[in-house]
Amino acid sequence: MQGTAPEELRRVAEGALREAGMDCVGLYVLDDAGRMQGVILGMPEAFTRAYETQGIPIDPVLARVRETGAPCSTLVALGERWTRSHLYQRVSGRFGLTGFATLPLYREESLSGVLYLGAMTEANARRLDLEGLCALSPLATRASVRLLTLPPRHPRLTRRQNEVAELAASGLTNREIAEALGGGLAAVQKHMKALHRLFGVSTRTAMAAAWRAGLEGSPFGD
Repeated sequence: MQGTAPEELRRVAEGALREAGMDCVGLYVLDDAGRMQGVILGMPEAFTRAYETQGIPIDPVLARVRETGAPCSTLVALGERWTRSHLYQRVSGRFGLTGFATLPLYREESLSGVLYLGAMTEANARRLDLEGLCALSPLATRASVRLLTLPPRHPRLTRRQNEVAELAASGLTNREIAEALGGGLAAVQKHMKALHRLFGVSTRTAMAAAWRAGLEGSPFGD
């Protein structure tokens, strides 16, 4: 998930959850090797760990989305077989997840992530039929747009460190960075020293190169 930090994903996921009116949400991006990293909101941390370690490899809905590139859900893909699936028995059912929709996120023509919208109630589980998928699908488009418009972000840096690194990489001096950020010169100098230590470099040019390299590979970064 280089270039897109968890807190940025969290904000986009929170917006999708509010708009959907579902019970929980997951937002994951794919790296070049197809590995998924992201956030899940509305479920306990134990669920997130279980899904990421056990669930993803046996998720039949995710597999369908990756194969077809089209939105899918537990109701559409499995129907009554959902509660007999390995994913339900090993992960979802243990945490009361009655079903979920998986919506593909695209950058141009490439599948670059997925938006999960989960149901914890029967009422929301009934929204996972074909008609419901059509109603929910625009949320994936909006999430993709929000991810594409996020500023480039190095995952190892704090927000302010990233801002300083980005401005330094664009050629600004420390004083110009301080003016742009509305802070003091001493604070910028402190951040620059921290960036040099973090990247293990001794020059401003090398720091900028290391920062740019950390953004590469993000499906939604610049």
